[in-house]
Formats: sequence, C-alpha cells, structure tokens
Amino acid sequence: MSSPFSIFFRDLRVRLGLRQHELAEQLGYEQAYISAVELGKKNPSEELLCKLSKELDLSEREQEALNQAVRESKRKYVLPNEVPTDTYRMCSELWAKIDRLHPAQIRAIRELIRIDEEITEQPQYQARQIRRRAREREEAEM
Repeated sequence: MSSPFSIFFRDLRVRLGLRQHELAEQLGYEQAYISAVELGKKNPSEELLCKLSKELDLSEREQEALNQAVRESKRKYVLPNEVPTDTYRMCSELWAKIDRLHPAQIRAIRELIRIDEEITEQPQYQARQIRRRAREREEAEM
C-alpha cells in the first residue's frame, strides 16, 4: 500500500500532466528516485519537499495538502517520557499486529481516537439533581 504522501505526489504529477522523467528533470532528480517516492519505497527528502513547493509553484491549498500528507506518512514515532505505562503496552500490542489489522479494525481505532474531539466540542452539564438538592438546602435554611 502507498503512503498518503506517495498518493498525493503521484496525483500532483498526474494533475500537472507530467511523466515521471519530466518531473524528475524539472526537480533535478533521477526518475528512479521519483518512482520510489511515488511507490512509497522511499521517503521524500526535505530538499524534494522544498523543490516541490518552489519549482511547481504550489498554491496555498496544495501546500497545506502536501504538509498534511507528509504528517500522515510519518513512519517513526517517539513516545513522550511522561506517558503512562499502559500507553507503552498499547503501542507495543498495536505494533505487533499492525500489518494484520482488518480495515474494520483500523476504522474502529480511528473512530475511538476521534472521540476526544467530540468530547471537547460538546458542552458539559452538571446533573440537575445536584442543583435541586442545593436549592432545597438553601430554602430549608431560610
């Protein structure tokens, strides 16, 4: 399977109507390198990313999509020192099965990860019972 960046890269080249060797020549690379990046076999170098933006005169929207694809294609992650032990275990268990996950499992995991976005967007309410009891106490004291 291809990385999000390799898909973005190929789609960009095709949208521009360029063949791999034409893009390679325009950017100053070998066609084999462009092919390897498109296939996800090689990660793009920082130099390639800069040349893409400059030489192809990417729009702001295209630049944002490029940056997003690069972030989503990251292959190595480092856990912060302060994460709980269970986080280490979860990552280890996930990594052990990462190449055997069914697409339904991947969708479910991604949905679970998005729950925090929903939680922060929803207003948090206090239970009504607590408020009623507090009012009843105030009335009783009067």
